[in-house]
Amino acid sequence: MSDLGYVKQLNTNRTGMVYKFIKNGDIFIHTMIIGDLLHQIGFTPTDIVGKTLHDFYPKTYANIKHQYYLQAWEGNYVQYETEINGILQVASLRPVFNDKEVIEVVGSCINITEKIALHNSVYRSNNLESNITGTKNLMLKESNYVIFVPLKEIMFIERLGRKTIIHTIYKDYVTNDSLSKLYEQLDVHFIFCHRSFIINMDFLEKIEQRGQCFIGHFKNNKTARISKNMVNEIKNYKTN
Repeated sequence: MSDLGYVKQLNTNRTGMVYKFIKNGDIFIHTMIIGDLLHQIGFTPTDIVGKTLHDFYPKTYANIKHQYYLQAWEGNYVQYETEINGILQVASLRPVFNDKEVIEVVGSCINITEKIALHNSVYRSNNLESNITGTKNLMLKESNYVIFVPLKEIMFIERLGRKTIIHTIYKDYVTNDSLSKLYEQLDVHFIFCHRSFIINMDFLEKIEQRGQCFIGHFKNNKTARISKNMVNEIKNYKTN
């Protein structure tokens, strides 16, 4: 593309960040990037343009992003959730074709950190009264059965691939339901602490910092990821 093309159709104030990349051999080179989200995650255009994912991201994170880039370069529209430096994002990758060949990919990211925090706050407020009335259950549909899992037994819920695992003090349950769908059934004790985890604050025993990552520890040596931006909110809950 000789100009920004599709990028011009995007509102960078709404998307947060827009960028482009091309493939050179086995690596992807970023050719442009704009948007306020770039600065929020701690980078400038100079850090990105002309460089590969491994030039500015940690190896593990860059490897994951590289797989999404590969999918887009194969001609697929790709959308996924990601987190870097405590910022939660929804990212989209759109391949650009010349005839039937992909010549570049346009990516965009939306910062959803505040939306998740607001969702947590509103949900706790709306459910405070109902939480006092008595024990509730999380309802799971499995084959010909409906399973009722007492909320007071759930330590945390984890999204792993296409499955969701409910970790309780007695056993684990597996379902295809999304975290968002299950979250609607939970009460004031639960918080969306990470894009892949919902935790029961009453079962959280300690928070461990490992570099830029935060890990919540529960009974039976189980752990859950916690986003950096949620650590203070969790501390306030546990101390008030």
